[in-house]
Amino acid sequence: MTVRPFPLTLRPVADTGRIKVAEPTDPYEAVAVGVPTPGYDGMAAMARTFVEEFARIGWERDRIARMFRIPRYLGPHAVYRSRGPEFVESLIDEVLGPAARTERGRRG
Repeated sequence: MTVRPFPLTLRPVADTGRIKVAEPTDPYEAVAVGVPTPGYDGMAAMARTFVEEFARIGWERDRIARMFRIPRYLGPHAVYRSRGPEFVESLIDEVLGPAARTERGRRG
């Protein structure tokens, strides 16, 4: 592995003719700000997106439901802990339809 000494040369996305040299004091850290959105359930929207995306890549219902229970999947697991297994099951039914249930039924 090659370690590059400071300063690194950063190239801008748009070529303005200028080059920015990274400095050790540059604040390269992610910052998130919560914005109140009355009437919008962001947690439910995020959960629905997880179900839809994993269904589109071919995951079956049981595998999607299992993903919500595994702490390694941070987003889905946050939904599971916040809303509970009944919410996740009903959301999967809503997105995939109850016909997507396997003959084994629900898993706990």
